[in-house]
Amino acid sequence: DLLASCKSVNAAHDEHPFVNFTHSMATARLLLARAHEQGSLIESFVLYASVIDGLLRVLVAHATAKREVDATHVLASERGADVRYLEERYFSHDETLRMDERKVYRAARRHGVLSKAEFRELDELYNFRNIVIHRFVISGITYDEIARKLDQYEAIYSRLFAQLEAIEQPEAPLTADEIEASQARIARKLGGHEDPTGA
Repeated sequence: DLLASCKSVNAAHDEHPFVNFTHSMATARLLLARAHEQGSLIESFVLYASVIDGLLRVLVAHATAKREVDATHVLASERGADVRYLEERYFSHDETLRMDERKVYRAARRHGVLSKAEFRELDELYNFRNIVIHRFVISGITYDEIARKLDQYEAIYSRLFAQLEAIEQPEAPLTADEIEASQARIARKLGGHEDPTGA
């Protein structure tokens, strides 16, 4: 479980980029579910792109993991006795380490996380998303077209989530304290004004 291992990697656990990444992913998934419920297609489109980028980052980090710590591979991923170290740059917003979405897509293709067809589909969705976000008012794109493209994003999201689940399924469930701490971090990411559980 990567989150648990971050506690030992960095004493300032809440400040660690991977902890922020983990809870930001949970927050984005929560916001995506809300956008679905409200029928907010453009918001859903943006959030799918963000969550898929996050899933690819974790999958590529696993695909490039090493068995020994070095200057860049510091996050421990433990599955029983098998410990691998993940490269921190996939989870950091530090400009010196930063990898934009296109770089992540290429890395995912290069390391076998994405097939050639999946890579091409994501690249086309990325281009479509940019038109929706930056040029919706001057393009010929209709709201209905966005809905059809969301179906493509959902299929990719489901495949990647299943891939990651097969790698990272926790061996033991989270404790009540760990769940509470996670919910507090998600609430912080939401601006601290709401309960992520909806209670």
